[in-house]
Amino acid sequence: MFKIESYTIKINPIMQKQKWPLRGFRYVVGLMFLFLSIMPARAQEKQKTKAEEAVYVEVVRQRADKLVGTLEITNASKATRVRDIIARQYLDLHAIQAKRDAQTNAAKKKAGDNKESADARVEAIKRKAATKTQKLHAGYLSRLSAELTAQQVDQVKDGMTYHVVPSTYRNYLLMLPYLTKEQRDTIKSFLVEAREHAMDGGSSKEKHAWFGKYKGRITNYLAAQGIDLKKEGINWAERRNTHSNAVEITQSKHVVGKLGLTDDIQKEHVRNLIAHRYQSIQEAQAERDAKMKATDQLPKIKEERDQEAAAIWAQYQVRLGEQRDSFIEALSAFLDSSHVETLQNEMTDNRLQEEYSHFLALLPDLNDSQKKQVYAYLLEARGNAINVLDKESRLKWFIKFRGRTNNYLSREGYNLRKATEDLERKLLVEKKEKQ
Repeated sequence: MFKIESYTIKINPIMQKQKWPLRGFRYVVGLMFLFLSIMPARAQEKQKTKAEEAVYVEVVRQRADKLVGTLEITNASKATRVRDIIARQYLDLHAIQAKRDAQTNAAKKKAGDNKESADARVEAIKRKAATKTQKLHAGYLSRLSAELTAQQVDQVKDGMTYHVVPSTYRNYLLMLPYLTKEQRDTIKSFLVEAREHAMDGGSSKEKHAWFGKYKGRITNYLAAQGIDLKKEGINWAERRNTHSNAVEITQSKHVVGKLGLTDDIQKEHVRNLIAHRYQSIQEAQAERDAKMKATDQLPKIKEERDQEAAAIWAQYQVRLGEQRDSFIEALSAFLDSSHVETLQNEMTDNRLQEEYSHFLALLPDLNDSQKKQVYAYLLEARGNAINVLDKESRLKWFIKFRGRTNNYLSREGYNLRKATEDLERKLLVEKKEKQ
């Protein structure tokens, strides 16, 4: 080992005449010490990188294990192969994205203030990475498909994208329960296309950005279909507020509670449909009442105003009837016929059965044809009663059709007054016997 001081003293006479060699020597020695100090730092950084990579590999393995666990694969060897395929995809994507990001940062630094040059270079880097990703994507799906069914492959895709497709699609159906099949299929296709891109995203933000982009396309599509998504979104928010005292909330909760459903998703779809039904009734009645009020103020004779009011009333009865039929049809996707029947009875205070039982007790000798006609009148009463909001208005519809039923039975030769008196005496006797 040498000492800089002794060496300096020895050559000092020369240095008095020419001093740059000493400065040069000191520069070389400084570089040596700098290099020796950098080497451990670089080694530590390398070790740190390897440790981080090892942690990421373990995270990826656990993530893949979790995904495989949802597929119900009974063959252990097959489950391991699928896990390795999924884990490998995560690692390969990470490698492409890490290289892309590093090159992007380097390109921006190298370009300095030349933003145009940097942007062009960055775009070229991204295109190259995208090409590699597309190739990787195709190979990945090919390997998965060799091991799994189409449904299981979709499960893997959903698992890699936080299950956004099924949850978002379900939300669209809740917000817009009367979409046509074509509209539902189009929305689903947009979301599935978004998923194909999102599953290659390197972060949660990047994955959700893809879905955000395609939700914008869905909004534009629905707007072209005449659907006001803003208005529908507000209405849906009101339907979701299950703590509200609004009629659509209280009634829908009451009716669903009577159905005895156990599946939460099924219950929410049915409750949402009922709440939507009450919202539609309120909206239609508000429009009808506004038109009726405007008609009353027209400078016409009473007869003309009455005719216009009757036309408005008839128009909205048709509209409410069509909405009711669509409502019952939509329910059939979630409920069997017996549940649909229970639902309609609950929405009309169970008066159909009450009225029918009354007629059977009043006239126990009714034949099958007469019973069928009586029930038909009461079904019509229920069909109208389900179109109104309050109990009193529902009762009025049953009273109206009770009158029609009475007229029919009178034509059939029944003395309803006498039958009523006989029934009252019978009930009085039964009451006394119980006492």
